[in-house]
Amino acid sequence: MRVLLADENSRRVNALSDLLAADASLTLIRLSAGTALIDAVREFQPDIVLVDLARPDRDALDGVRALSGSDMERPVALFVDEDDEHLMEDAFEAGVCSYNVIDTPPRDVKPLLRAAISLYARFRRTQRALDTAQKTLSERDLVDRAKKLFMKNERCGEAEAYRWFRRQAMREARKIVDVCASYLDAQAPAAEDTSKK
Repeated sequence: MRVLLADENSRRVNALSDLLAADASLTLIRLSAGTALIDAVREFQPDIVLVDLARPDRDALDGVRALSGSDMERPVALFVDEDDEHLMEDAFEAGVCSYNVIDTPPRDVKPLLRAAISLYARFRRTQRALDTAQKTLSERDLVDRAKKLFMKNERCGEAEAYRWFRRQAMREARKIVDVCASYLDAQAPAAEDTSKK
């Protein structure tokens, strides 16, 4: 497991570094001063990012926020000295998947890191499923709008409209949703002209 350690708490991070370095299954990478978190992730490709804050600090979440949603997104575990409910909410909003309030590092950090990676993987699966569902609903809506417009223009029923789009899709070797989108685009100028009259 490759662990990128970004820290502000020098006392605790040195202890964390010693703990992590003692585990042969972990490769520890320290974030150099002045290096942006996203640049370090791009360079070192860690499995997880461990952010260690000396105090609740929302500014320090900017690097996590930049990482989240980028092509360099990684699971992020956050260690803080003090409990702060608002910071915790901001941290999860920024993309942190494990929020830990600890004064001294635990003897074995690995279970925390594994849990963070598992939570991140589960979140990503859920997000992909949600994205797929939203795309499916959006495509169904588009097909329905195209069929309704075709039915109005051609004065036909829904089954006939669907058959027409299906034939077009087969003839052009395209998806029905793409044919429907093209049909709606082609009909848009005519609809604008009608509305102006």
